[in-house]
Amino acid sequence: MVRDCHPEYTSSVHASRLQAAAHASVQHHRAHIASALAEREAWEKRVIGVSFDGTGFGDDGSIWGGEIFAGSVAAGFSRVAHLRCAALPGGDAAARFPVQAAAGFLVQLNDARDWSVQPFGFPARYREALQLAEKGMRTFITSSIGRLFDTVAAVLGFTRPITFEGQAAMWLEHLALQHQGTSKAYPFPQNGDELDFRPLLRALVEDRARGKSPAAIARAFHHSLAQGVADAVNALGAGFDTVVLSGGVFQNEMLLAELGERLTASGREVWTNRAVPPNDGGISLGQAALAAFGRFDQTRA
Repeated sequence: MVRDCHPEYTSSVHASRLQAAAHASVQHHRAHIASALAEREAWEKRVIGVSFDGTGFGDDGSIWGGEIFAGSVAAGFSRVAHLRCAALPGGDAAARFPVQAAAGFLVQLNDARDWSVQPFGFPARYREALQLAEKGMRTFITSSIGRLFDTVAAVLGFTRPITFEGQAAMWLEHLALQHQGTSKAYPFPQNGDELDFRPLLRALVEDRARGKSPAAIARAFHHSLAQGVADAVNALGAGFDTVVLSGGVFQNEMLLAELGERLTASGREVWTNRAVPPNDGGISLGQAALAAFGRFDQTRA
């Protein structure tokens, strides 16, 4: 029996109740990458895998979601880089309130401005979440690109709760599509094995404070992610001619197109999901593929 390694996922709970000789788990973001390879029956193919989503249980018990791997289905995937970690005040609740997620990222800027005034207009929930993050109370650690999208959406005006999963990120992409001009990318550097969001957020917040169009800022944010990730893949990917992009964030067609163009221009082939969705709707295929080669994260009798 193979399941996600998060013990509280509904599917994991259900699997644990089933009679089986053994239960094994496969890490969420590795399964995303494996799903795109399994579609092509590319079991031995060595790739750089970029796995971006909102939430997934990591090897260290933190909440992953901005991961870069190297390896293959047959040999397994090693985590070679990730988004710089941020606090996630309130845990899963932060995914429902973009300003709550924003508190864990913006606290790292050491910016003393009053976020409750315009043009930001953050509600009281932001201040409450910030207090949790500063005190480390009911706060988890995350490397989630999905929560970075929520942070940027909050800065640009999405300060209400979401009503469905991914709503703030979809709003942000729609906002970016409204900008027809050019947008200079914000700095999004790689420091060691981390993609550092702080320079990006500092520049983005300053543009917002100066009154730059939210649509232009949203477009620049997408440019920044695409350029920063492409630079990281090129720095890490010596000897790899193929990059796999999977995870729910890659339902964002603007990001997928811009990142794909940059990677292709660098001489790499880009593989994405075709037969199954890039989000969790396709993850069981990746789990099965890794399990077939014994690439488990945990096993119990």
